[in-house]
Amino acid sequence: MVLVLFLMVTASTYAIRVSNYDIFWYTHNLFFVFYMLLMLHVSGGLLKYQTNLDTHPPGCINLNGTHYRNIHLPEYLSENFHESLPGEFSKPDELTRNTFVKICMEEPKFQANFPQTWLWISGPLCLYCAERLYRCIRSNKPVTIISVISHPSDVMEIRMVKENFKARPGQYIILHCPSVSALENHPFTLTMCPTETKATFGIHFKIVGDWTERFRDLLLPPSSQDSEILPFIQSRNYPKLYIDGPFGSPFEESLNYEVSLCVAGGIGVTPFASILNTLLDDWKPYKLRRLYFIWFWHENRPDYVNIQLYLSQTDGIQNIIGEKYQALNSRLFIGRPRWKLLFDEIAKCNRGKTVGVFCCGPSSISKILHKLSNRNNSYGTRFEYNKESFS
Repeated sequence: MVLVLFLMVTASTYAIRVSNYDIFWYTHNLFFVFYMLLMLHVSGGLLKYQTNLDTHPPGCINLNGTHYRNIHLPEYLSENFHESLPGEFSKPDELTRNTFVKICMEEPKFQANFPQTWLWISGPLCLYCAERLYRCIRSNKPVTIISVISHPSDVMEIRMVKENFKARPGQYIILHCPSVSALENHPFTLTMCPTETKATFGIHFKIVGDWTERFRDLLLPPSSQDSEILPFIQSRNYPKLYIDGPFGSPFEESLNYEVSLCVAGGIGVTPFASILNTLLDDWKPYKLRRLYFIWFWHENRPDYVNIQLYLSQTDGIQNIIGEKYQALNSRLFIGRPRWKLLFDEIAKCNRGKTVGVFCCGPSSISKILHKLSNRNNSYGTRFEYNKESFS
């Protein structure tokens, strides 16, 4: 049990999850072995309890069959111990004044303890198994892949359709492709949600590991096209793909605020893509009336149309500033945002309101936004911070 727990804890560290996700995944599934050992480890009678506490109480003195009684300790010491006590404890009454001892009537008797671990584990374990069975039934039908789009910077987009699939903006799904791995699956945020008039939903993911690399090779054949210039669409026979979900996330609440500030870093823009698509489709049913959207990345070109764009590296800026992206130039800022000034401006423009702050990006930016959200301002504006991490 200790070995299994040690392996699970060690493999759950951030360094191992990033360097080799397979080790984390397969080691994490040892939890079932841990619970089985937890229920069986006391079945051999190693743990016992005393059955005769009345006749052999803890701390009693065995006088070779003397009847159980309470006696005064100084009298007992003077009758049974003729040797003088060492040092300053030469007088028994000074050693234990007003103290009584209990005499044992018989030898202690022990009995193996009845295993009770299963009483505490069986209930939650049954609920877990029932939930896993429900998820297995829900995800046993493969989806229909409509299209696969390769974007610049090793970003892939998949558009799918599944019967009776419903989701809200900000939710995510768990994707499983048996052709890539029989046991491994990964969560992906929905960037396009199905609506009443359109059943298509989609995800974006970045090629950052061996699983996504194998998945990309199955979706797209080797091509000589320059995918860094324009996205391209391939039509072919795709592998079977299963999804489980949808599951909730903090970003679902972004539509429940009257004012929301959404901050994305790099591929962290995916949780907000479905929110923006939903607002473009129909914004009237939602409470949201003002949205501040900020996206910053390290690449030298914009890949999406955004409300505010921040370029944190200036190398190759001449490739962006020009007639090709003239529509974005007025919204493009060089460098990182001045977060304090941004929060002050939002607080000033939304006096006395509650602003939802939603972040999906580097931990350094998340800490800054969290700190600024907790800072008081003179406009009576309250900031409520929400975060999601892909690690």
